[in-house]
Amino acid sequence: MIKMIWAQTENGIIGNNNKLPWSIKEEMQHFRKTTLNQKVLMGGRTFESMNYKALPNRTNFVLTRDAKKYEMYKNESIIFIKDINEIINKFANSQNNDIYIIGGSQIYELFFDYADQIIRSIIKGNFDGNIYIKNFNYINFDKIKIVENEHFYVEYLNRRK
Repeated sequence: MIKMIWAQTENGIIGNNNKLPWSIKEEMQHFRKTTLNQKVLMGGRTFESMNYKALPNRTNFVLTRDAKKYEMYKNESIIFIKDINEIINKFANSQNNDIYIIGGSQIYELFFDYADQIIRSIIKGNFDGNIYIKNFNYINFDKIKIVENEHFYVEYLNRRK
């Protein structure tokens, strides 16, 4: 399955100058718990914003047109890919082979039509930012669960079959 996970403000901000505009320990714990020991996919800018380091205890895929640019960062937990179809063919509609799409905004746009599940944290409050999540049409998704927290809530949406 292709699962997308992100945190956003109520007005769609997901970043500010390639950084999170908020620091909410519980939300970071939610992200870590959800993606730990899983496969994650990010774009090159997200990889750069993480100081070219893999998320620990995960298999990290980086989608980039220029894999040579990142060659020196390649290791056993980072796989660079150029073709979105590699991921779609391997993970779309798969029941026992999941990958979490973790950003950034362009990568979310590329994978939205293929996502089987969306897990999005909605951050309460106002934050400045210059990176937004696209205003996706969720008409083909069912909201299956909402988990409330003090500073955010998490929505789980599954694509209708």
